[in-house]
Amino acid sequence: MSGGNNNNGVGVPGGLPLSGATPTGSGFGGGGNAGGGGAYPTSPTSFGSPLPLFIPDPSIKGISFDQLLQNRGVKFAHKKATPCPNIETVFDNSHNPNCTLCDDGILFYAQKDIWGVFHSNSLEKNFEYQGIWEIGNAVVTLPTEYPDGAPAEFNTYDQLVITDFQVRMWELKEYRPTANNQQQLRYPVSNIEYMSSAVNNVLVVYEKGVHFNIVNGNIEWIAGQAPHFNVAENKGDVYVCQYYASPVYNIVQHLRELRITQELNLQGQKMPKRLPQQVLVKRDFLRNGSRKE
Repeated sequence: MSGGNNNNGVGVPGGLPLSGATPTGSGFGGGGNAGGGGAYPTSPTSFGSPLPLFIPDPSIKGISFDQLLQNRGVKFAHKKATPCPNIETVFDNSHNPNCTLCDDGILFYAQKDIWGVFHSNSLEKNFEYQGIWEIGNAVVTLPTEYPDGAPAEFNTYDQLVITDFQVRMWELKEYRPTANNQQQLRYPVSNIEYMSSAVNNVLVVYEKGVHFNIVNGNIEWIAGQAPHFNVAENKGDVYVCQYYASPVYNIVQHLRELRITQELNLQGQKMPKRLPQQVLVKRDFLRNGSRKE
């Protein structure tokens, strides 16, 4: 009878089986008993697996990664770092505070150029009374070999200098006479855009070639054109310098302990192969920081 109840498990419009009925549908319109191991529902887009019986074993080409870094990366000057041995004893690790051999206890050696990709760059600043500490960090991906084929190894405190690009910086400096008339800024100077000092509330602007020259990244004052130095008070005029320099980054840590895989060589043998390395670097904001001259 139309609209009558039955006992074959047909659900009511709400989708629930009638009292005493045994559900036979899967709930998805595909038939079969619930939990009984019947066939699962199919759809018009269902098809068999495209995977072959045996999965292919393609071998990567490690050299392709290095080529990609060289084609898309920038050139770094890599300086290897080691602790300075100019210490009193190994028991207290007391480094000579007047050491002229190293940079704050770190000795750099074996500089080589290498190509790498600079990414995940974040900018952090600490604002201080006399300026800003630029302490941004970044992730750099580097190949396994130098351009000459030598293995490229990176360790904590190694330095990476971007030699082909410069950033604008400024620094307040007190003039101090030296034997060679040179003064060193925090970073090696590539070009000076503006330099001035205030003498008796009068702004004095210094020009390159007239008052100073740039020699080996330092300011070399021309005789008779340097700022004033008060011998009695042992202090000189303070000047501000806007200059350009290559940014220097220190390696903080490896993001992975070791990156190796297998590679099929021309003889059909699988050999271990190193993959490009990723290191976390931090901007060196204390470059030349221990030198006052």
